[in-house]
Amino acid sequence: MLCGLLQACMTAVVDKDQNQQASAVNVQLGIGYLEQNNLDQANEKLSKALRQDPNSASAHNAFAILQDRLLQTEKAEYHYKKATTLDPKNSRAANNYGAFLCRNGRELESEKYFLQALKNPLYSTPEFAYTNAALCLLQVGEQRETEKAKEYLRKAIAARNDFGPALLAMGQLLFDQGQYTAAKPYLDRFHLVARPTARSLWLTIRNTLQIDGRGDVTELAQRLGSEFPNSEEYKAWQSIQ
Repeated sequence: MLCGLLQACMTAVVDKDQNQQASAVNVQLGIGYLEQNNLDQANEKLSKALRQDPNSASAHNAFAILQDRLLQTEKAEYHYKKATTLDPKNSRAANNYGAFLCRNGRELESEKYFLQALKNPLYSTPEFAYTNAALCLLQVGEQRETEKAKEYLRKAIAARNDFGPALLAMGQLLFDQGQYTAAKPYLDRFHLVARPTARSLWLTIRNTLQIDGRGDVTELAQRLGSEFPNSEEYKAWQSIQ
């Protein structure tokens, strides 16, 4: 009798392991379909992954992303929260949940999850969570939150000094505070490591002119006009000529 019980227990463990492995495979397949924007196939694979392993934080996180894409806000939040509860060390899930909260007007609440993502010393891309936290707090528009945002951006750049979004955000923040000389190296660095945008070129033009009203912005203006001729930024440049 004892032997039979042990055999049954071993079978249950094997079945559980197989389900977890199958779930992990379906999560990867689902993520692949998400990246291809094939939402029907993504839904099929991720739903199956959740059935195979209802306690998989990765499955809940991926399914939450899918529901977010489908504008199913309540379902997305349920699965984001489930993922972060099942595995508090899942930094990607915590970062994704924070970004979700920020997009839905819950900026202060989102900070908790960005910081949760950063608690994991093995998190390979902390610059994302630091930058997301900063950008979200900047939306609040209060001095205290702005200073916290600046510190988060410093930490993002310390973690990865060629991370374009953090460099551009810091340049914008310092420009908005009237610290034009301090903003310059961040904007220059951005254009060394990232592809310019209409926003980055126009910001750099304005920052250069604030430092020196006679500063040479010819090259920047030419790039703005040639690469983004229909942009609002180029129209703004033309209006001051």
